[in-house]
Amino acid sequence: MPLRRNCHLNRLYFFTLLICDFLILALAILLAVQLRFGSIYTASAPFSAIAGTWIFLAISELMLMMVEDLYAVRTTVNKVMNIFRTIRMIVTISVFFIIVLFVTHFPTGIFICSRLAVLIMMILWLAMTLISRLIIIPRVFPWVLRILRFGKISLVIFGTETVCEKIRATMLKSLVYRVILDLKIHSDSLPDDPDERHTRCMDILESEKAAELIMVFDEEDFDFIARFSLLARCTGIPFTIYSRRIPELGYFDPWISIGSYGALSFCCREWTRISRTLWRISDILIAIVGLLVFLPVIAVTIPAIALSSPGGVLYRQTRIGYRKKPFSFFKFRSMRADAEDKQSIHKRYFIKYVNGDAAAKSESGEIFKTVSSKAVTPVGKIIRKTSVDELPQIRNVLRGDMSIVGPRPCIDYELEYYTSEWLQHRFTVKPGLTGIWQVYGRSRLGFKKSQFLDFVYVLSRTDGINIRLIMKTFPVILFGKGGL
Repeated sequence: MPLRRNCHLNRLYFFTLLICDFLILALAILLAVQLRFGSIYTASAPFSAIAGTWIFLAISELMLMMVEDLYAVRTTVNKVMNIFRTIRMIVTISVFFIIVLFVTHFPTGIFICSRLAVLIMMILWLAMTLISRLIIIPRVFPWVLRILRFGKISLVIFGTETVCEKIRATMLKSLVYRVILDLKIHSDSLPDDPDERHTRCMDILESEKAAELIMVFDEEDFDFIARFSLLARCTGIPFTIYSRRIPELGYFDPWISIGSYGALSFCCREWTRISRTLWRISDILIAIVGLLVFLPVIAVTIPAIALSSPGGVLYRQTRIGYRKKPFSFFKFRSMRADAEDKQSIHKRYFIKYVNGDAAAKSESGEIFKTVSSKAVTPVGKIIRKTSVDELPQIRNVLRGDMSIVGPRPCIDYELEYYTSEWLQHRFTVKPGLTGIWQVYGRSRLGFKKSQFLDFVYVLSRTDGINIRLIMKTFPVILFGKGGL
């Protein structure tokens, strides 16, 4: 019930903000047309052009808002970041819209093509959006909650008093949280065992009649943090964790992080059967679109591999997927056919990787390289760097072995190293073409950190996170960030 209540809060904020954003966009377009042409009924900007512009910008805004994570209640905590991300979003969409106008040769029946009208529209859109986000919505939304009789959310912060007070002060910067949260601090020492600590925290929550918790970790390792988080998730309560180790991942919640303590929030429900079905449909549609988009790349890659080195174009391997079921996994071949057995190379590497002995030094820090560069073909270096070698896995997505987003599928001999319950939690979802580790970690993270990222995804996955990871994958591929 508490988890459902927290989801309801974020859903209410999402729809309130979405409606406001769409109305602001429509108003900005109409005012721009009125100021530029003296009337909203004009042949220079017909209704079809006004509607087309609104639809294009509204869809773009919705997508980028999810990428920038601007639809969550916690965004009201950090005004500076809210301003920065909002400006970045609108400027990005504006530039993209102008590029589309140039590419399509200014179709006056579909889009508003007056340069002055577009400039006025963008200025009005940006100004009104900032005002609504920083002033109007934070003050109006608490009234919406009062009208709906949403009530208070009682929350206990566990940790050292100094850090807890900083977290409390940070949370109360939000006008929304200031009205709805009842924050309590528990700074007494807690058990050193994650199971015992969880039990103790649940007892305290019950005695305080609290529905959520925030746990501050100090010297605890990722095994401890993951075990506690899994227990809290199984309890069905929303929770947030703080730790100095979290920033090492490159993925954390920037809205509520403080100083050297990175934060991660877990407040979503597990997917229902309907959610899984809808995302399966999304997987198929995205895979088909991706296949069409990358068809020219595939058409160039196949002959390039065939002509650059002897051997087949595809590399096939057995991987472990959802519920530990094996399946055939496909990649474009990137290694020489006469190289030492690929599986033996990777197996030796993986043992070192798990033990923390596989890191190599680079200008940007430690990296984890699977094979020697001598074993990789010239074309292989390019397709590995840009992740083009992963494109054949679209076939796995269409077959249902994989999803677009999820943890990377492991090899059968790796299973013996997934000993802890939290490590095995990755098998409760389908493996993916891309995921949180591919976007934020890549080759710079060791075994425990990369697995913890996948664990975080499994515990917090939503449609919004999936869309954000898909959108963020493109620049990673384009610039070859972290690829090997």
